[in-house]
Amino acid sequence: MPHLDRCRPAVHTPTVDLCSTAGNPETAFGADRSSPPPGPVRRPGQAVLFADIRGFTSYTRERGDEQAYRLAKEFTSLAENCLKRQGGRVVKTLGDGIMATFAEALACVRCAREVQEEVARHNAAHPGDAFTSGIGISWGTPIEEDGDLFGFVVNLAQRLADRARGGQVLVSPSVVERTAGNGIPYLCLGTHDLNGLGPQEIHELLWRDEVARITTKDGRLNLILTQDALVMELGKAVQEKVQLVRKLLTERAGCRHGIRGFLLNKTIGLLERRVPQMVDRALFQAGFGLEHPLADVTASFDRNALTVRIRRHRGIRLGPKDVDPWLAAEFVAKLNQLRASLSQGS
Repeated sequence: MPHLDRCRPAVHTPTVDLCSTAGNPETAFGADRSSPPPGPVRRPGQAVLFADIRGFTSYTRERGDEQAYRLAKEFTSLAENCLKRQGGRVVKTLGDGIMATFAEALACVRCAREVQEEVARHNAAHPGDAFTSGIGISWGTPIEEDGDLFGFVVNLAQRLADRARGGQVLVSPSVVERTAGNGIPYLCLGTHDLNGLGPQEIHELLWRDEVARITTKDGRLNLILTQDALVMELGKAVQEKVQLVRKLLTERAGCRHGIRGFLLNKTIGLLERRVPQMVDRALFQAGFGLEHPLADVTASFDRNALTVRIRRHRGIRLGPKDVDPWLAAEFVAKLNQLRASLSQGS
């Protein structure tokens, strides 16, 4: 259907092509062409971000609805402030989380990093009220209708956020392609099946300024030393075991029909959403999984064994079967050096 701009009148009096405008008020003479057409609309490429609190259900059960509501509002307010500074747009809040979009992938990644940094600062200032956030980011062309977004890019960002552990930012390869050239570091976590989306390559944003990192030889635990904190988190091997359980359940569900197959598929979806949150909560209760200020951390290396202690929590001991002794000794030296620098600064 021709646009009015193409209809060139022979005289100064405006003319209207009745054939092209009949029955179409959107193109009729004098209509407001700035208003979007009704129904779903495809938007240009955007970065989609999901972020929420890990273990929020457990927190609500332990602290009560009022405390949980206050924490959720505090997190969403924190996230919205980061969004404003980086030029993002809030699509909607999700109780304990938020969904947002960005015109540029780099701004979205910077926002995610800022959110995690703000959460870490909150935890350092309020250790008795600490929490963690998981974030997922993807890039693509979403469909917009009634102010909400739909499509594969949205589903992928949400699945990545569901899979992320506390303190993690997981992104799609398309995000890495658009941002890695700007000095943004990533760690490839391999290809994993995401519920309803099939095999997807996943990358982790390394947002912390790491000084040293130790991963146990079985891949179960990471010790991450930053300029002012120690982070202890589950390693890739544990994630792979969770993935294996999910794969076995999926294969079994495929052999089942009727109510049994339906229940198995529901169980798989529940595992994908809840396992990372349950793991984070268990780590939190054990004193792990959160950023611990260096003032609360001590470590020693004796008889080829690394011992790390955190105030108010039991220590862990890692022998030569667990970690390389040379790396363990270097880790302790760097920790002590950082602690000494902090003491001198105070």
